[in-house]
Amino acid sequence: MALSSWRDEYGIESFPNLYRPDFLRFLFDRLPDKTHLIAAYRGGEIVSFLANLPRLMSFRGRTYRSVYTCLLVTRREMLRKGIATAIIQEALRLNKNYKYDFSLLGLERGHHSTVMVKKLEESGHPVGWVKQFSVVARILDLERVFASEEVKAWERAALRLLRVHCPPKERCRVRLREYRSEDIEACLALLNQYKEKIELARVWDRQELAWELDYPGVSQTLVCEREGSIVGLINFILHDHHGKVKERWAWINHVAYPHLNPRERYEFIQAFLRYIKEAGCIGAVEWTRGYYPMAPLFRSRFFPYFRAVNLVSWTFNPDLSIQKIPAVYEVQI
Repeated sequence: MALSSWRDEYGIESFPNLYRPDFLRFLFDRLPDKTHLIAAYRGGEIVSFLANLPRLMSFRGRTYRSVYTCLLVTRREMLRKGIATAIIQEALRLNKNYKYDFSLLGLERGHHSTVMVKKLEESGHPVGWVKQFSVVARILDLERVFASEEVKAWERAALRLLRVHCPPKERCRVRLREYRSEDIEACLALLNQYKEKIELARVWDRQELAWELDYPGVSQTLVCEREGSIVGLINFILHDHHGKVKERWAWINHVAYPHLNPRERYEFIQAFLRYIKEAGCIGAVEWTRGYYPMAPLFRSRFFPYFRAVNLVSWTFNPDLSIQKIPAVYEVQI
């Protein structure tokens, strides 16, 4: 249902298969119960779906119970019938009942859901605009991208001229290795530092982070080690993009390298790019969330992509106002 609905909307343009069974198990099997998953049915057929993912978030130094709302999809023939609006209203009702402080929702610019949320706001469900995430991408195999994506002739010429597909640097002093379970405490410290440094940040416990960093076939983490200590990490999700053909991309999820200098950070990204290229990915995707220094990515030939996501919030705690946040540490689904 989801794939056919997304194909109806995007046509030949590529889109990620966020409904791949392994990825859904990665998201849902850690949930406390399945009441956080909401669906609408016509007879025995599912026609609309939405997921609420609970998490702890730090806002201005204090920890709150929040929900990340995602994966909203509705069959094309059921659009403009009020079903998706009813699904979101039910999610809001449940979130209030569970006494969450706020929820976050990412809306792709120009997507049907963006228009629908605006209508919800007009009907009395105030929405706070948090931040726009622009997409940046790094191509590793240009010909495979051209075979998969709908790329205009002038865009092909520009990409070749900018040499965005140059091979990653081979000789680097910075080395990355695959994450091991005994790295969890060091990774926990690296990622939980953000709750002290930026206004809105994810807060981890040991068990949830261990699940997040290493899930076979879905989530993978590379770490940088120096003198026996972990000084940097990068976590990414393997997503299949469906275009003219199906290709695999690496979506960057979590990054921390506070102990590396600018040159080392650049080589850190180069080592990551070498790794995912050898793993068969045709490129990498990241968002301008602003929670870590991104200059090494742009130096590594990441370039702005034409898609963007608006992160919005519904606030249930009357003492909070979650909007206009300059840096956000949260994933993009």
